[in-house]
Amino acid sequence: MKLRAALALMFALLLVWVLGGERERVEAVEIGKDNAGLLPSGKEADGILGDFVLRNNRIHALISGAQPLRRANMSSEYGYVLQGVLYDLDLRGEANDQITAFRPAGEGGEMSWVRVVEDGSKGAGVIEAVRTAAKGNGLYARHEYRLENDWQHILITTTLRNESREARKITPRPVWKGLSTEWEVGDIQVGDSIDPFDKRAYAFGPAGAAGALEKEAELRPGEEKVVRVVLGVAASPLAAYGVIAGLSVPTGEVSGTVRDAGGEPAVHGSLIVEVAGRRLPHYPDGKGSIAFRLPAGEYKAAFEDLGREPLERVITVRAKQNSRLDLAVAKASMVRVEIRGDDGSYSPGKVQFIGIEGTPTPNFGTEYRAHGGDHQYQTHDGRVRQQVPPGKYLLRITRGPEFDLVERTVEVAPGQVVEVSATLKRSVDTAGWISADYHAHSTPSGDNYCSTQDRLINFAAEHIEFAPTTEHNRIYDWAPHIERLGLGARLKTVQGIELTGSGQHLNAFPLLADPLAQNGGAPLWNYDPRINAIMLRNWGTPGAQPGGSRYDTEANARNKVPYFGGGPDRWVQANHPIVGNVFFDRDADGREDGGFTGFENLIDAAEVWSTEILNLNPTYQGKGVAGAGNTGLQNRTFGWLQMLNQGRRVWCVAVSDAHRIFGNGVGGWRTYVPSSTDEPGRIDPAEIIRNSKAGQMMITNGPFLKVTTADGRPIGSTVVSEGHLDLRVAVQAPDWMEIDRVQVLVNGRPSSEYNFTSRTHPNRFRKGVLRFQEDVRVRLPRDAHLIVVAVGENSDLKKGWGRNPYGNMHPIAYTNPIFVDVDHNGFQANGDTLGHPLMVAPRNP
Repeated sequence: MKLRAALALMFALLLVWVLGGERERVEAVEIGKDNAGLLPSGKEADGILGDFVLRNNRIHALISGAQPLRRANMSSEYGYVLQGVLYDLDLRGEANDQITAFRPAGEGGEMSWVRVVEDGSKGAGVIEAVRTAAKGNGLYARHEYRLENDWQHILITTTLRNESREARKITPRPVWKGLSTEWEVGDIQVGDSIDPFDKRAYAFGPAGAAGALEKEAELRPGEEKVVRVVLGVAASPLAAYGVIAGLSVPTGEVSGTVRDAGGEPAVHGSLIVEVAGRRLPHYPDGKGSIAFRLPAGEYKAAFEDLGREPLERVITVRAKQNSRLDLAVAKASMVRVEIRGDDGSYSPGKVQFIGIEGTPTPNFGTEYRAHGGDHQYQTHDGRVRQQVPPGKYLLRITRGPEFDLVERTVEVAPGQVVEVSATLKRSVDTAGWISADYHAHSTPSGDNYCSTQDRLINFAAEHIEFAPTTEHNRIYDWAPHIERLGLGARLKTVQGIELTGSGQHLNAFPLLADPLAQNGGAPLWNYDPRINAIMLRNWGTPGAQPGGSRYDTEANARNKVPYFGGGPDRWVQANHPIVGNVFFDRDADGREDGGFTGFENLIDAAEVWSTEILNLNPTYQGKGVAGAGNTGLQNRTFGWLQMLNQGRRVWCVAVSDAHRIFGNGVGGWRTYVPSSTDEPGRIDPAEIIRNSKAGQMMITNGPFLKVTTADGRPIGSTVVSEGHLDLRVAVQAPDWMEIDRVQVLVNGRPSSEYNFTSRTHPNRFRKGVLRFQEDVRVRLPRDAHLIVVAVGENSDLKKGWGRNPYGNMHPIAYTNPIFVDVDHNGFQANGDTLGHPLMVAPRNP
């Protein structure tokens, strides 16, 4: 009986071993449509069809294929494609890739081939990327990526051979991108994620006893050099260092927990361990557990966390042994905030933490983070949980310019949790209009490291309701991320792009993405913006998109709602144009030549907004686009007014062009557009685009300005009138901004007759939300375009923005023009250049 039981147990163990081995064996595969589910995911994941995956029981990696124009993203390298390099590396079973690219020997350019050499069935997975000497101008290059079971690293062997007749310079040392803090610990290079809260780090070093990796070397004709590098991934810089260090010297494991007296894990703290003179952090996981390996020895360590006293220890590590390290840390000082709306439900919002009475204003971390970036915390669900050093703080709670500000003063003792509740009152009535931002970015753009989730939280916290997806050179879709965050009722998007190069950029939407194609199936940029505008206008048609679908989402396919974009239904805008160059001075020689003739007829609008619409000067004089830093730069808004006076109609659109959360996030500028629904989840993008194309866009960094003719015709209209036009003007603002001037521009000039200030016309300005409401009769002896401006000239926006540079601006809003035909023969522009020659390209654009 005992023998039978023993045999059964052996059979069961054998079965588990066989099945487990089959399930977790090393694999090296090329990605096609049938196995695209193998692609790693995460913040910086960039796999497409034709790439290659290496994986074992511990890690998985992506090696780019030799597809035409292959690159991870726009700025993985600007100058050339990146074929045959590592794009993604993560722990197996996790979706947390944080590296943009790892280039052995500084690899860059086209390869002759990338292929699987060993598929893993014999114990190792091997992928090679080869550039022949013929393709490499005499320099042969081969990169072999090797993975075996139980490895937490990849072995990369690079062979470089000079088959030319001349000496060649080479760069044996690898190049990586996408990381923040880096440390050099002996021969090992360690790098952390841009946001340490993502808890992913990488390390590389020479394989075996190869010595330090040279940054530069020379190969004589016929000479060959082999460089062997190991690249590892782990949950922290300290753990990543231990992965690589353990390949050359014996290591021991340190494991344990970091919790406070109540058993709460200290998930945002760092265990800083001094290794060879470098302070490498390790991060507890979501349960407070820690685990890492180090070479034998004694190490000074300190646990550091915002809102807690530091805790110092000495760690003794013994080779091939396990050591236990359990840290009982102090309870964190913390502020918890619940934000609700008028209806009592949880509301998105932003909380500023401002130190008062001797308490310094804190800095919570990276400007790319929504949940604690600089001195602010942004929430999409109304719940804030922020550790702070003990002290006294003024909390300012906002949700964009339609809501009044709430202030709370708190004093936080060591280890204390202070509870705060706030109800945000939506005081500004914007019924019939929605708040839009037609230009913002997250990490798929490549030129920033803001996660898409953080960007969407940013939109919600600043009360942006319609935000087309506009990543650089990539057709992309934020909708799945919006749904995962539960923001479908608060934020609407459509797929789109910013087409980018070393000249005029353009946004376009809606488009349809092919997520498994390079750049999401996007077109390529051309220097002539007219070609780009035409291409974007006509890129793809219903039924001719990748996969042949007539629908842009699965939901629309189920409901038989066809994709509406393309041709006249698509929005195309010129982004941050250098007006003097694009519209007036094409060859940038300083002489007006008409610019790229006809360009304005191929776009729907241009980003020609700034605070300096009342400054009739070709250069910014003070508080420009986003603060005082633009003094002396070309005033694109002045150039726009000159264009209008030459009969070159271009609508103005205001955007954030956000690349961060703090300092360059969304909400500083926005565009209001009429909408038949006030529910963001029910916004009809086609309607918003139609209204925008009609010029019905109000530009603002805060105030809500509503202007119609007396008989109800909207901004953007062309009106036939008998020598005058009656305008109905209303200005609203929340309690944290001021308005002291309303000005009507007649053909771009601020007429003194239609200049209303709180000093000269105190009876026209009011307290409360509605600051100004008047019917203004504008007398017109000839055709004119009219723009209404509302501004707080003697105030700024710091109360709502804190030390964010957006706070330096005056509150300002203005309309797109109403064109008035006085003589009944069609509108005729007056040709006025506003006291200066037509704008030309700046000397230093």
